Amino acid sequence: MGSRDYLPRAGRYSDWQLYRRLLSYAAPYWLFFLLSFAGYALYSAGVVLLADLMQLLLDALGPEGGAQGAGATGILSTLAYTVYEVPPGGQLEFVRVAVPLALLLLTVLRASGFFAGAYFISLVARNLIHDLRCQLFDKMLRAPGLYFDRHSHGVLVSRVTFNVEQVTGAVTKALKTILRESLVVVALVGYMLYLNWRLCLLFLVVAPFITLVVTLVGRLFRRYSRRIQASMGEVTQVTGESVGAWREVRMFGGRQRQAQRFATASDYNRRQSLKLAFAEALGTPVIQGLLALALALLLWFALSPAVLADFSAGSLVAFLVAAVQLGKPLRQLSGVQSVLQRGLAAAEDIFAQLDQPDEADAGELEVDRVAGNITVRGLSFTYPGAQQPVLHDISVDIAAGETVALVGPSGAGKSTLTRLLARFYPAPAGSLLLDGVPLEDYRLDCLRRQIALVSQDAPLFRDTVWNNIAYGGLGDCTREQVRAAAESACALEFIDALPQGFDTVLGEGGGGLSGGQRQRIAIARAILKDAPLLILDEATSALDNASEHRLQQALASVMRGRTTLVIAHRLSTVEQADRILVLDQGRLVAAGSHAQLLAQGGLYAQLYQREFSA
Repeated sequence: MGSRDYLPRAGRYSDWQLYRRLLSYAAPYWLFFLLSFAGYALYSAGVVLLADLMQLLLDALGPEGGAQGAGATGILSTLAYTVYEVPPGGQLEFVRVAVPLALLLLTVLRASGFFAGAYFISLVARNLIHDLRCQLFDKMLRAPGLYFDRHSHGVLVSRVTFNVEQVTGAVTKALKTILRESLVVVALVGYMLYLNWRLCLLFLVVAPFITLVVTLVGRLFRRYSRRIQASMGEVTQVTGESVGAWREVRMFGGRQRQAQRFATASDYNRRQSLKLAFAEALGTPVIQGLLALALALLLWFALSPAVLADFSAGSLVAFLVAAVQLGKPLRQLSGVQSVLQRGLAAAEDIFAQLDQPDEADAGELEVDRVAGNITVRGLSFTYPGAQQPVLHDISVDIAAGETVALVGPSGAGKSTLTRLLARFYPAPAGSLLLDGVPLEDYRLDCLRRQIALVSQDAPLFRDTVWNNIAYGGLGDCTREQVRAAAESACALEFIDALPQGFDTVLGEGGGGLSGGQRQRIAIARAILKDAPLLILDEATSALDNASEHRLQQALASVMRGRTTLVIAHRLSTVEQADRILVLDQGRLVAAGSHAQLLAQGGLYAQLYQREFSA
């Protein structure tokens, strides 16, 4: 498997477009954002005033002292000597009290601002991530069937877990850092402009070069981040497959193959992560070098006699302290690039999913209960992206209450026909009607309320037995109804034997139950739904002959009065069907009762003889 298998398509959004859309999720929490902004504004003011405090201290130690010092323009100096008139010669005693007190107050100011800024921005970020994660999960639940066909299970899980966590980093750590350190940079630069705007502009000469470095490194971060998140989907996929099929892996000697697939995916992830780490490690020293160059030029000019004439000793030190303090926030802002770009690359993928259209639902017809007449005319269907159609010109009428079996070799199109009936795929060529009404005219929720499905894999959820039977819209059913459904499905006996009976919590996928037990709970769920259409897709495949015979007897009464489609490979299970439709390579090749089809001697007779002669 080559690296090209992991490469996502090129991005369509700029950094600002992505971040602006991310921040739009913060709009409902604007008050918390304002409180965070105010907190970090206090923090940045504390950083500046700590530098300014040096001017008050050093000017008081100078020969002229206090407000009389040449060029004394400090904020705290001006405020202190305006509020309190210091007697001649008393500057040192005044500063001895004022500076320690101011230091304590500024420390409290910075700490309070930092706490408020960090806590309230975390409130915004965590709420934002929660909303985004729920919206993405809800989008998956509303996505068309083709979405799940085109994406592996691991990729879909990775989007909700890994990708959202990457966005979490961009929104929490990156947003905190950007807000806090940007305010500090603005405050420090503003303070330097206030002290000496000419010298400050000299320092800012390197700003375009720093911006260029940040931009170039950011592009590398985005490129490698896309590759990392794509490869994580493959890592998750291989892991999920191997864990879910561990028996088959061992029985068929597949450990080496799975280990190789995992190593390939993980190695690609490792290589891209190292490239990202290289870009991240290179960016910060380059920016630090540019800052050192700017400081060196600043010192050379600042110590010239012409510039010194405009400064007191305290003003010069305060200016230099502010310039030196710029290094930390600028390093923080450049260092956050990797986290930010990883988050933006993940956000790009998430927004691409959110922008996908929902499952088509243009129907408006709402009915309480259909009769169950199914009409198929000239039905043909090709899966998008496939070359060959899976159904060819199928025409058949199924009367309400009729039990019809669909049989044929694997890949004949049996399951596809039932999936089209439930509108899991786009409208096919031809017509498919329910009670004489095109399926597209029904609202999706209404249509699917009319159908109960039992599939071969019998999916169960990590929940109680009760909630697995009374699932979703069946949650209002009474205890008597649930027990009756379980009894009809021949499941009541083993459910009552469980440690907590119906309140027993099942493991993932029904863990703790046998395949037949899982199948019977799924059948109980379908029985409880009491829908006019019942689809049994290999519903008894996991049962032994004795259990299957008992369940067939129970299902016979359940199917009475319902239109039932039975898909089965074991032809012994469909002998009692009212009619049997035989499909081969997507075509309807025969139809009739069990006896009629045996007498015809066609494909059905061949399959039947093959089954019982094996």
